[in-house]
Amino acid sequence: MADPRVKGEKGRSAFQEVFGDMPLPDSISSSTLNYEDYWTEREEKQIVTEPAKRRARGILPFIERGDTVLDIGCGTGETLQVLSEEKEIQGTGLDISATALSVVKKKGFEVIDADLSLPGNQLQGRWDHIIMFEVAEHVIDTEIMLTNLKGHYKKGLYISTPNLGYLAHRLRMLFGRFPVTYISDPREHLRYWSVKDFVFWSKKLGYSKPEVLGLRGKPGVFKLPARFPSLFASEVVYRFHS
Repeated sequence: MADPRVKGEKGRSAFQEVFGDMPLPDSISSSTLNYEDYWTEREEKQIVTEPAKRRARGILPFIERGDTVLDIGCGTGETLQVLSEEKEIQGTGLDISATALSVVKKKGFEVIDADLSLPGNQLQGRWDHIIMFEVAEHVIDTEIMLTNLKGHYKKGLYISTPNLGYLAHRLRMLFGRFPVTYISDPREHLRYWSVKDFVFWSKKLGYSKPEVLGLRGKPGVFKLPARFPSLFASEVVYRFHS
């Protein structure tokens, strides 16, 4: 499932974002997606997930030295690693992949093997911060996950998802193609939100209005993704206060 063009990145130009064909896996007839194989391949090829590091840098201003951080859907721990190097956090990674968690544990972090999208699976413990980057769109019942997080963070909750309202996605729809928010397989993403829809949806789940942080998008001039994330940010982090 790894994208060979740029390690850990989609590697698509502005033109490709609007007019390019939808990326497909080499074996399009494959009937299943194997999450363990996904992380095994990334670990074997040492694919660096640069977006995970970029999102970590995006929330650094809100993290204090020594804070406790739970990373839900931590993968191989790049986000925790950045926060640890910059803020000396006490990190815990939560994932459903034993392969990914074994890597996170080797990096010196605590690990939790759990699927919070399943009814009855309750999160135990409290942390200063909980982060959930690029997870919500992969889960059928994201509502269960978000409900599960209430009362478990002291300072902030940070959730990132692709922004379906991003300018390139709007233009792509105008020309008859569905937005590409995934890396290599359209089956990766099950849920979609624009910024306005996410804010409305999370409010219905009992959350206060989040701060919207636009991290990346095209064009990147004049800090447009940060100033007008609803339109110019392809990558958005929602920050909920405790």
